[in-house]
Order: sequence, then structure tokens, then C-alpha cells
Amino acid sequence: MNKVIFASAIALASVAACATPGIDYEARLMPANVDAAATRMVQVDRFHGPAGGWYSARFEAMLANTTFDGQPWFQLADFVYEDLGEVRAGTYMGVIDIEDYSVGERYRTVSKCVEWDGLFDCERRADVEELCIDERVVVSVTPRLIDADTGQTIFSGRYSGDAGRETCSEDHHYGGHHRSGGLFSFGGRTPPHQLVYQALSETLRPIRVDIAPRNATVRATFITDAFDPIVSADPRFEQAVKGASKDPFGSCNTWTALAAQYPEAPAVIHNMGACAEASSDFEAAQGLYAQSAELSVKYSEDGLTAAKPFLRALRKLSDQRYGLELIDEVTRPVEPEPVEETTS
Repeated sequence: MNKVIFASAIALASVAACATPGIDYEARLMPANVDAAATRMVQVDRFHGPAGGWYSARFEAMLANTTFDGQPWFQLADFVYEDLGEVRAGTYMGVIDIEDYSVGERYRTVSKCVEWDGLFDCERRADVEELCIDERVVVSVTPRLIDADTGQTIFSGRYSGDAGRETCSEDHHYGGHHRSGGLFSFGGRTPPHQLVYQALSETLRPIRVDIAPRNATVRATFITDAFDPIVSADPRFEQAVKGASKDPFGSCNTWTALAAQYPEAPAVIHNMGACAEASSDFEAAQGLYAQSAELSVKYSEDGLTAAKPFLRALRKLSDQRYGLELIDEVTRPVEPEPVEETTS
């Protein structure tokens, strides 16, 4: 493979210095639920349960702010007043549950000013015992997308969120009752609204990821184990791995040079594939990943252990390429049906 193919996108890619070495690049990702992503005209009905009205408004705002390639993805509508025609449309609704609300308490001793000299100067300090109340709430949301034409469920899932807070006070009473300590739950008591709001807010981002395509930063990772002992002894291999954070293009040039000398070294071929992936040459990258996975088999007794990281990269890129095909399909303009001519 010619090293020229790496020039364009890698120059713009950011390379992370931590975690697994590799090259970060901007990718277009399709969600797992294609039908939900294809239903772009939507409305939001009520979410039943605690803070249902508040959550419905936030859910609608999330849909309104969902963008892809810089453009809004969903069109919000009111199906009662709009003629949908042939447009695929759906209604989001759902159920909210409080899964758990727990309260724990502890005592702490803090130094506080108990006598002031004027407005700002502390005359005397003393140790004060405070009771600290730790509250935590766990919620779940089950959204559903209902087809406006058939009434069938297009999408459904369950998402969890949690939030907590600690409040300390010299008042050793909580809710009018002194607590002796430990962790306990309020079976019939409603958690504070702000905690419920915070916990529910955590569910919006995962739902957005599951119902619409997104632009995201993806890493094409390098294999850092050479596997082949001869390649491992070549200092250029380690230099290319370590140097990727500062000079990704130079690192990719090194992989190309190593591949010319070691054409059956799985890690070298894989890392060339990572460079191709980061430059958006997905076809070349997939071919190199497949080749490196096949070459890696001989480096483990069962024929599979060594191949796992290679196969993982191949599977990820294959899914990503298939997602791009689905994005093209979903965004392709609908061709009007031809009108048959009639003769009199």
C-alpha cells in the first residue's frame, strides 16, 4: 500500500497520548435501531410517572437539538394538525419509575467560628458536631416510539440514571425524626425533585445515541505487541508505537516501511490498517485488518487467542461501514412514484 493514502486525514487527526495508542478521527456512526433513526418526523406524548411532565419537555428539547452533519435530524410536529402524507412519523411516550431512594447518615466534627469580631474577623472557633445526610435516587425510563400509521412499537428500551447529594447541619434531626445511623430506604417518601431531575437527565444522552446517527471521535488503535519475535527485535516497531502521539504521519510511514520488510507480521499489517482507517480509506483498512487477523492465528496454540484484538478491530470497522450504508439509505431523498399516463 502506498503511504500517500495516509496523508490527508491523518494530518487533521488528533492522537491520544493515553490509553491504547492509536489515531483519533471524526466518524459518522449509525445507531443500532435503524427504524428509530428513519422515523424523523416525531412528536412527544406524556411520560407517565414521577416528573413525567418535566421529562417530556426535556425529551422534546433533546429531539429538537439532535443534529447530524451539522443539520437537525428530527422534525417535530403535531400529527393532529398536520397532514403527514407519505412521511414516516412516530410518537415518543414512556414510563418513569423510581427504582430506589436511600438515605444514609454520618456524624462529623468541623471547626467553626462561634464568635465574630466585626463582620469578617473570627474571635473564637470551636469544634462542632454535624449530622450529614447522604441521599441517593435511582430512576429508570422506558421510552417507546409508536408508528403514527400502524400503531406498532418501532423502538423501546430501558435506561437508568442516578443522582445523590450530601447535606450537613448542626441540627441532628432529619424530616422531624432523629435517625440512629446506617443506611435505610424511604418506601413511601418521594425523593427530592432536584435529585430526580438530575437522575432523569442522565438517561437522555444514551437514548439520543440509540435513536439517531451521530458524529463522533473514533480511535483507530494500534497493536502494541509485535507477536513476531523478529519484528519485536526491530527498534522501529517500538519507536512507531511511542512516536504516534507526536507524529502520526511519521508513524504510519514507519509501518509502511516495516510491512515491506515483514509482509507477514500481523501487528505491522494491522497498524497499517489503523492508518488507513484514520484516513477514511475504509476499504483498504478492512482488507488489512482481515489480513492481519488471518496472519495472527499461528501465534496462539488454540488459533484464536492472539487473533482476538485483530478480529475486534475488523468487526468494529465492518459495523461502521455497514452503518455508513444505512445512513446513505436513510438520508436518500424519496423518489416520487411515476404517474401513469392515460389515453382518452
